[in-house]
Amino acid sequence: MAYAGPTFFTDNAKALEIKETANAHFRNKEYQKALDLYSSIINQYDDRVMLDTISIARCNRAACYLNLGEYQRCIDDCNISLLFVSPTPGVADKARFRLAKATKALDDIDEEKRAVDPTYQGRPKYDVDERMREQMRESSANSAKFQTADVEEHRPFGYVVRMKDHDPEYVHMRDMVPASLMSEPRRGEEARRDAFVKRIVATHEPELMQKHPWKCFGCGKPATAWLHSPVADLASFYPIIKDYAQPICEKGGNCAKVTRAAMDKADKEDPEIAREDGVRIKM
Repeated sequence: MAYAGPTFFTDNAKALEIKETANAHFRNKEYQKALDLYSSIINQYDDRVMLDTISIARCNRAACYLNLGEYQRCIDDCNISLLFVSPTPGVADKARFRLAKATKALDDIDEEKRAVDPTYQGRPKYDVDERMREQMRESSANSAKFQTADVEEHRPFGYVVRMKDHDPEYVHMRDMVPASLMSEPRRGEEARRDAFVKRIVATHEPELMQKHPWKCFGCGKPATAWLHSPVADLASFYPIIKDYAQPICEKGGNCAKVTRAAMDKADKEDPEIAREDGVRIKM
């Protein structure tokens, strides 16, 4: 969920309505009409709706670009869609498939150009990391359009959750951070930063619960809650909160105690966690 105040659910519903209309155009092979509608979702609602909504719009727009022969733009959308783990079944597979087809098409074009011009060096290398940085800058520009005089400026940041001894992939989400927190806090201001991080963790827990049928770390029963251990690095070029968390069957129970002890031990001994930049926020 992105920072959008009381309009979040309304905006997300509007974006989904537009997506359904775009899908209908795509099924009718009206690719340009579909592309224009997917673009309207991305341009109007990026950072104002669920990240999954934008990820799907990117993946679907990639299909339009593929059918229209705009292969580099297809690759661009596929890579951005794949930056974040979508909970919607099939989205990542579709993005990888379209990415492969577009890449193959560009490779074929390169071969044809080399056949005509032996000095042709090929297209420029695609830098996924640089595109991610560009996407964050674009998101910042988009979010600025919705700021008002009585609301502090906010910028997008990544909130990612990783479960030790589970899937090696991170669960990616996104939110907005007040610009005043995007620097090292002065003495006495740490409490404001810590409170912000705790609010983000609590706000996104319902969304996290919906992404997978999680099992309790301690007993394997269906999870109903989480234990969190976030590391905040909001002052970097790509601000991020990385949360080493575990699902549990109930708060306050024996599994919660055992899991918290295991997490505290990992915080001290796991070399990957020890290397993380940022400040660990005690939950």
